Amino acid sequence: MRSRSVKLKTCGLLAYNYGREELLELAHHAERLGYDAIWFGEHYLIPQTSTSVHPASAVAAIHRNAGQAPAPTHKLPDTPIYDPWTQAGLVAAVTSRLKIGTAVCVVPINNPLLLARQTITLHDMSAGRLMFGAGAGWLKEEFDAVGVPFEERGSRLDESLEILRKAWAGGYFEHRGRHHAFAPIRISPTPARIPLICGGNSPRAVRRAAAFGDAWMNSGDATPQQAIEVRAAIEAARKAQGGEARPFDYYVRPGGADPEMFEAYLDAGFENFVISSWASRSPLSLADKLKNLEDTARKLRLS
Repeated sequence: MRSRSVKLKTCGLLAYNYGREELLELAHHAERLGYDAIWFGEHYLIPQTSTSVHPASAVAAIHRNAGQAPAPTHKLPDTPIYDPWTQAGLVAAVTSRLKIGTAVCVVPINNPLLLARQTITLHDMSAGRLMFGAGAGWLKEEFDAVGVPFEERGSRLDESLEILRKAWAGGYFEHRGRHHAFAPIRISPTPARIPLICGGNSPRAVRRAAAFGDAWMNSGDATPQQAIEVRAAIEAARKAQGGEARPFDYYVRPGGADPEMFEAYLDAGFENFVISSWASRSPLSLADKLKNLEDTARKLRLS
């Protein structure tokens, strides 16, 4: 990677399907090597059969543009899925610097008040290291199984984010909305300053990020041009809402960890990255995963 004035501001790891011992090793080495965060994805269950299409799928985009029915996304990995809040608590207990994020929490499936309690608890127990990534979800069968209408996921997400903001402000609050209504209640007596990272690439996700978010993260992998286009749309929406002066960050998932591929993103002004921690894309041993962590940290000049 050539010497340059613009360097990576942050580089986090997306961790899927790590068991307890591997996760402990990952957290220890990530903090030692200079990575900034560990991000946990969320799925509640894996359907045996599925016709759902991931919104970031290139195949889905092609079919949408052609006006055809999209093909189903490839089968999800045949590996265990773990609760991100339990994993996050484990990592918080054995680290002191690493940020701990969700990439992303499928918010509409959750009760927002229970989710507020989970986020505030992790924020306090980790000494303020939580970064809350939120998304609408895409796996219809997952919604069907838990009895949440899939077609309502967008409006449920928007309303839940309103409730979370109220809860995070501290003190008593109430809410009257389409999906949730309750009299004044309190979850925390004091404010919890939790960064909200809105995930997704769709026009609605862009509007949501501009309205609610402190940052944006792409769904799936994004090319530099795709990230540039979404950033332009978010900035236009923020300007239209009069919020362009409010601080806002962009977290890019580039789809790989080869240092050469970061050049185009850095040239475009992106500084925050989330890369795979080599858990689910190949059957590597723990020793090989940790070696990859070390090699990548060295090539990216993390410290």
